[in-house]
Amino acid sequence: MKTPKINPALAWAMFILLALIWGSSFILMKRGLESFDFAQIGMLRIATAWIFTVIIAFRKFKLWKKVDTMPSAIVGYFGNAIPYILFPLAVTRLDSSLVGILNSLVPLFTLIIGLIWFGVRVRWIGVTGIILGFAGALWLLLPGLQIDADKLGFGIYPIIATVCYALSINTINSKLKDLDSLSITLFSTSTVGPLALIYVFSTDFLEIMQSDPNAWLNLGYISIMGVVGTSLAVILFNYLIKGTSSLFAASVTYAIPLVALLWGIWDGEDVGPEHLVGMLLILAGVYLVNLKGSPADRIRKRLAKNRK
Repeated sequence: MKTPKINPALAWAMFILLALIWGSSFILMKRGLESFDFAQIGMLRIATAWIFTVIIAFRKFKLWKKVDTMPSAIVGYFGNAIPYILFPLAVTRLDSSLVGILNSLVPLFTLIIGLIWFGVRVRWIGVTGIILGFAGALWLLLPGLQIDADKLGFGIYPIIATVCYALSINTINSKLKDLDSLSITLFSTSTVGPLALIYVFSTDFLEIMQSDPNAWLNLGYISIMGVVGTSLAVILFNYLIKGTSSLFAASVTYAIPLVALLWGIWDGEDVGPEHLVGMLLILAGVYLVNLKGSPADRIRKRLAKNRK
C-alpha cells in the first residue's frame, strides 16, 4: 500500500523532530556514562529498543523468512550493536558535540560502499564531496594539524561506527528491500536484543541500580535512546522517505550535528571555531554527495536496474 504524500508543514515538523531526536542522542550518552560504562549503555539501548519493538510489532514475526536471518543479523550488529557501543566509548574521552558531528560521515561511507559493492557511479563532484568530508573529520581530530594521540585514537571509534551504519544501509537496500521498516527493526533487534539483555544482567547493572542515586534517571536517558532514538525514529524516518522523498529525508543529516553542537554549548563543552569549520566541511561534502540523489536512493536504483 502506497504511503500518501505528507503536507509540507507536517513533513517539516517530522524533519525537525528527527533532527532533535538523533542530534540529542550524544548528550544522552554523556548522561548515561555518569552511571554506566559504554558497553552497558550500548546493550541497554539495544535491549530497550528490542523489547519496545516486540511489544508494538510482534505480529510481524509471521513475515520472518529463513533468508532474512543473516541480513537481519548484519543489520542488528552493524546497524545497532557495534555503533551503540562505539559512540559512547568515544564520548568517554571526546565531547559529545564532536562525536555528533562525526556521525554525519554516514552518507559518504554509504556512497563509497555502494561504489565498491554495487558499482554505483561516482562523478567528480561526488569525489570532491568525499574529500571535503574527510578533510573536515581530519580537521576536527587534528585541530591546527597538531597531533593529539588521545583525541585521534578515540576519534576513530565514531568513524568506524559510521562505516558500520553504511554497511547496514547497504544490506537493507540489497537484502531486505521487500520488508517494511517496522519488520526490519523488529528482525534486526531480535538478533541481538536477547544477547544484549543477558550481557546487561551479567554485569554489575543491578548493583549500580541499587547504589547509585542517579541510576534510574540515567537509565531513563538510555531508554529514550532505545525506544525513541532507535525504534520510533526509524519508523518515522521511513515514513518521511515514503511521504516526501529520500533526498528530503536524508537532509536531516545536516541538522543532526547542529543539534549536537548546541547541546554541547549548553553543557559547557569546549566548542571552538575548529568545530564549526570541521562541521561545515563535512556538511559541504555531504551536500555534494547528495547532489545526484541520496547515496541510499542511488544504490536502490542501481539494484533495480541490475535486476531488469
